[in-house]
Amino acid sequence: MSDVLSVNDKAKDAAGEPDLVALLGSRLCHDLVSPMGAIHNGLELLEASGGSGGDEMALIRQSLDAALARIAFFRLAFGAAPGAKPVSEREVRGVIAAMYRDSRTRVLWRDTEDRPRAEIRLACLALLCIEVAIPWGATVEVTRNPNAWVFHVDADRLKIDAALWHGLGRAAIPSDLKGSEVQFGILARDCRAMRRPISVSADDSHLSLLV
Repeated sequence: MSDVLSVNDKAKDAAGEPDLVALLGSRLCHDLVSPMGAIHNGLELLEASGGSGGDEMALIRQSLDAALARIAFFRLAFGAAPGAKPVSEREVRGVIAAMYRDSRTRVLWRDTEDRPRAEIRLACLALLCIEVAIPWGATVEVTRNPNAWVFHVDADRLKIDAALWHGLGRAAIPSDLKGSEVQFGILARDCRAMRRPISVSADDSHLSLLV
């Protein structure tokens, strides 16, 4: 968690103005990780002194690890992405593995290259969009072709909001977007700004997404 973005990172939107959403994401991750890191260190001290606490301590540890993993993932998805400094493939794999470790979803990250932060941001936003469609779990395979991220989702069943996904395919931001769906709007906005087409196809148990 030492690589959390500083709240001073410069982020610009397509009009050259500060990207307030990205800066908000950076600020939230920055402010949350410090107290949670302190709790993490306190747990380690308790465990080292023999205060294992049994099931209660294990539950606290599991919950804290899950929260830290989600913050690390949100930093990549919602935080500022200044410049072209790459994010290492190793870091991305670690963040994604931690994010989905205790879930019913298995993410197979097939990309082996370090990528610019803006590209990793698109991939993480896409995964958050896919989460909405797979409340019962799924296998998600992530690959990269020369022009786009490619996501293939296999599940026993999917929960598809047709209007939401059709809007994403047009890179449109619905006026009635919910807070839990904000990733759809940000992904659509970012793809428009980068002139990246979005392709979506889905049936009852399969979803394909290219961004």
